[in-house]
Amino acid sequence: MKLKLAIGFFVLAMMALPGAAKAQDNMSDSTQKATGCLAKGTAANAYTLTDDSGKVWVLHSKTVKLGDHVGHTVTVTGTPSQKSKGNGDNSSGDTSQGNHLRVTDVKMVSDSCQK
Repeated sequence: MKLKLAIGFFVLAMMALPGAAKAQDNMSDSTQKATGCLAKGTAANAYTLTDDSGKVWVLHSKTVKLGDHVGHTVTVTGTPSQKSKGNGDNSSGDTSQGNHLRVTDVKMVSDSCQK
């Protein structure tokens, strides 16, 4: 009886694994938005956005022309990228991995940044 119960738990556990892995994959595809002042980053083709709370976002995009909006207040939409902390994009502010976005859209809020 104990063997049948153990096998049953094992089968249930194995059935749950693919669903758990799928949920984690979807988390990396989640869309995030951030609004703030856009600046040129130190790395090639990288930009930073500082929001009202002081959080610094490191932005990358191969399809959106972020350079056209440097010095503007913008709202960016993107997905978290796999850049790691300390890759030299920005030396100030919180630029942890969760703050790296691959930008898929940018909308200008203002043609200047409020200080």
